[in-house]
Amino acid sequence: MKHCPQCNFVLPDQARFCMNCGTEQPQVAGALPGEQIDWSGPVEERVFEQLVGRLRDRVIAEQNTARIDSYLERLQSSDYKLTAERRLAQWSVEWKQKGPEEKTQAPRALRYLIDDLLDFFFIIHCSDLNTAVLPESMLQYQHLSLSEVDGAKLAMDYLDFDAEEERVYTDFVELPVRKIRNASKYFLFPEREERIWFICDQSLLGNAKEGFAMTDKALYWKTGFQPAQRVYFHKLFSLKKEKEWLLINDLYFNATPSLNTKMIWLLRRLARLHQANL
Repeated sequence: MKHCPQCNFVLPDQARFCMNCGTEQPQVAGALPGEQIDWSGPVEERVFEQLVGRLRDRVIAEQNTARIDSYLERLQSSDYKLTAERRLAQWSVEWKQKGPEEKTQAPRALRYLIDDLLDFFFIIHCSDLNTAVLPESMLQYQHLSLSEVDGAKLAMDYLDFDAEEERVYTDFVELPVRKIRNASKYFLFPEREERIWFICDQSLLGNAKEGFAMTDKALYWKTGFQPAQRVYFHKLFSLKKEKEWLLINDLYFNATPSLNTKMIWLLRRLARLHQANL
């Protein structure tokens, strides 16, 4: 199930319009469109074609679009193609045996499997093609549920701040009071029960009036003359790289080129964990 971003009404995953307010529903980050899978004939071939299509989409959204052919050639020439084909064939056999009601969940389950396979492919087989170094620690969170994950550690593993030059604070006891006040005044507006994971100060003067922060519920940020923004993980529906910056739910976000790429991966994982928990 999903929630309408306009009125928060609970909707089926395949709903294209809200039954309460009529708002057209965007595609959830990491989820398949509403159409169901054709289970007749060579299902294994069709699901592998979906993996190839998803690979194209993710290169466009996350990496250097000019390298699409290089990624596709790498997939075709690597041993990992056989691994992926076998895993998708196994998935097809398992899901063919399920009942009609269970099969309505197959598109999302397939997308999750495809993204997990592609995560491994990008990190292990395409490090020389990627626009940013993607740490292998990301892979340890595959197949885990929200209750099994330490969200703060997940965020730090994905963003890998040790490889960046940003000012990041996780110990708020040692963080200067003025910085906490500035962040709280300019962009960080958590609810009372939210747990803050980190604050990244990107202000030129080091006063924490600009930057981004994460809690166990949302991403908060302020960049330049843009207004402060917030996106809840369970309401995340769109992630896209636009030149050197990101559009998160169509809102402008810009850290550094490498952090932007890793942020896409992190938000996709967090959206998946939180939306699966609704």
